[in-house]
Amino acid sequence: LQACLQTGGSRIQQHIHALSLLGEQLEALLPEPRPTQHIASVDAERIVQAREILLSELDRPLTLTYLGARVGLGEQKLKQGFRRMFGTTPQHFLHQQRMRHAHALLESGQQVAQAAYATGYRHPSNFSSAFTRFFGYAPKAIKRRKS
Repeated sequence: LQACLQTGGSRIQQHIHALSLLGEQLEALLPEPRPTQHIASVDAERIVQAREILLSELDRPLTLTYLGARVGLGEQKLKQGFRRMFGTTPQHFLHQQRMRHAHALLESGQQVAQAAYATGYRHPSNFSSAFTRFFGYAPKAIKRRKS
């Protein structure tokens, strides 16, 4: 953020950058999810475990089938429980986390290809497209803003 302010980046870039940093910090402060009455505690524990797997294995090709098998829940139960507990689907949650992690990697100086591989993309061009759709600007724009 400091580099963006010093180089005179546009106000919108400054706001985007500040919100991105704020979002990363707030994510760590969120309380652990609480199961609703409709989710058995055993299932809730498995859903939380699935979330932890998603967070710790951003670079792996994680599918709903694989995740469900890993935690011992059917795909549908996992998807419904995840939505009830976290307000989103496992796939959408994974995508958000990958994009946030990629943004942090790019800001730390990593190349686009490195960030792509670290967040589970086998092809940097697919990563660049996904990143641009998510943030509204290309990954290379981060390097230009830092320069």
